[in-house]
Amino acid sequence: MVNPPTSQYAENWRNPLSRADWLSGAFHADLARTLERGCFDMIFFADALAVPEDGAGDYATTLRTAGKGAIYLDPIAKAALVAGATSRIGIGATVSTSFVPAYAIARQLLSVDHLSGGRAAWNIVTSTTDAEARNLGQAGIASPAERYDRADEVVRTVDALWRSWEPDALVHDRGRAVFADAARVHRVDGSLSRGPLTLPQSPQGRPVLMQAGSSPRGRAFAARWAEVVFAIGDSPDAMRELRQEIRDRARIDHGRDPDAIRVLQGVQPIVGWTDAEADAKLAALVAQIDLPSALEKLARLLHAEALDAAAPAAEVLAAHRGATGSVGFEDMLAAVSARRSFTVGDLAIEQALNQLHPQLVGSPETIADEMQHLFESEAADGFIVMPALYHSSFEDFVNGVVPELQRRGIFRRAYRGATLREHLAE
Repeated sequence: MVNPPTSQYAENWRNPLSRADWLSGAFHADLARTLERGCFDMIFFADALAVPEDGAGDYATTLRTAGKGAIYLDPIAKAALVAGATSRIGIGATVSTSFVPAYAIARQLLSVDHLSGGRAAWNIVTSTTDAEARNLGQAGIASPAERYDRADEVVRTVDALWRSWEPDALVHDRGRAVFADAARVHRVDGSLSRGPLTLPQSPQGRPVLMQAGSSPRGRAFAARWAEVVFAIGDSPDAMRELRQEIRDRARIDHGRDPDAIRVLQGVQPIVGWTDAEADAKLAALVAQIDLPSALEKLARLLHAEALDAAAPAAEVLAAHRGATGSVGFEDMLAAVSARRSFTVGDLAIEQALNQLHPQLVGSPETIADEMQHLFESEAADGFIVMPALYHSSFEDFVNGVVPELQRRGIFRRAYRGATLREHLAE
């Protein structure tokens, strides 16, 4: 997952090992080519539609400390750029169902799918903040239930628009002077769009659907729609439980084949050529974290005036329940804090270090051991690699861990197919 200038490590922008040209096309093209060299299934771009604010509507802390969400290039623009810079890697773009019309979503994502030769994915989000709603001309964010109700209808409509052209509707018969068969192009049912779309189906038919909600409603949504689920588990058991729940819901509630869903666990690898070197890298990352800034960011996240670093994190989280707008994220904060007996200071440091994503720290062999165990124990169908530093974290992973996984025969040495859906089916 890519979201410069911040990463899952809050001090990425200050670290001399990180590139600083994150507003350039070269930054994103070079990164995508590195991941393609490592035979990654896809690169995907996160997004939000507002600079994060505190409870008083102030965004100063976010901007001064390069908080997550301080700057976002448009993910559709980045996806189009990467499509032209690569030939095999999949490309995921985040688009919100709460604010973008269904027709626009369908057209944008299918355009990227065509331009990339069938490598696009839509990361479906409902957005979570009042600031985003106000930027889009609304009084405030809808409730989680209302957002997911709308998301269901938007995704249903987008999918219908993608299918509004039958696979053989584009005839392009010069001899008969027939461009498209209108009998094979259809309106869509529903109130959000009448169709048809201005595009035929792509080489993979339609973009892949991704989703990352971890609340009960988010899991139900994933079970209904998602082909790829971005999950965060704070332990192997939690990872396994989430994966099984989504598979069971998909099969029981929607009659879907659970093997058609890939549950990918987010991890932050810290790679060294030896375990000791990796431990030293991790220690250096921790040492660079500025505790006052980390506490400010956590206070902004929780809409708190100020936080006492020595206070029990569980008590503070309970007192500010609902502040983030994300039930699943708050559940994870509470679970990790309780399991590890965090103080507020501990939680602030951990949040600044890895956004509470599990870390894999060690040599290529050590990290490959952990990934192989999680995969073979059915805790994950794959992984979303969350960098600490751009681009060095990805380069370390591609140069060290990928060859070790390939040596063990559990990861591809070359792409067999041309489309993202083909990559995911391997």
